[in-house]
Amino acid sequence: MTAIDESKVTIAPLDATCDIEAAKEIYLEAFPPAEQRPWKKIVSRCDGKLDLTGVYLNRHLVGMITTWKFDSFIYVEHFVVDPTLRGRGIGSAAINLLRRQCNPMPILLEAEPEHLSPQALSRIRFYQRLGFHIIDRSYVQPPYDTYLPPVHLWLMSTDASLSPAEASLLLHRIVYNVTQA
Repeated sequence: MTAIDESKVTIAPLDATCDIEAAKEIYLEAFPPAEQRPWKKIVSRCDGKLDLTGVYLNRHLVGMITTWKFDSFIYVEHFVVDPTLRGRGIGSAAINLLRRQCNPMPILLEAEPEHLSPQALSRIRFYQRLGFHIIDRSYVQPPYDTYLPPVHLWLMSTDASLSPAEASLLLHRIVYNVTQA
């Protein structure tokens, strides 16, 4: 595939109705149900705590990022690029833009363990190339709903010294609304 010109990629708040619908399609296709926050909660911004950002190529929506801001890090809950455009540098450009916007705050995200599939291995390596470090291999994402299972994921951060215990506690309490361990 032909790499894109990184300068043609932008990220911006996602507000236009047509872009929100396009983002929804990309999101629902990319994540398994156990890793999906209900779309209504995403577009409602979870009571103003979640930011919904569009990834644009030449002003055309090609992906999305959802983030939560904490005092010590920015948490990327979901990040996806249209599967037909992957491998062309759009994701790298978007994450680099996000890192610049968040600087000096580190970024934290969850990723499937590399041994689960070739795609998971590819994703881990993608984030490592962008400066992320695996900080916890035993993390468990609480279920988004009572009928869904918890999901074993790895925590990755742009700051290798970020406390996995503190991050996990904040994610569970604020993002997943879990008050007990």
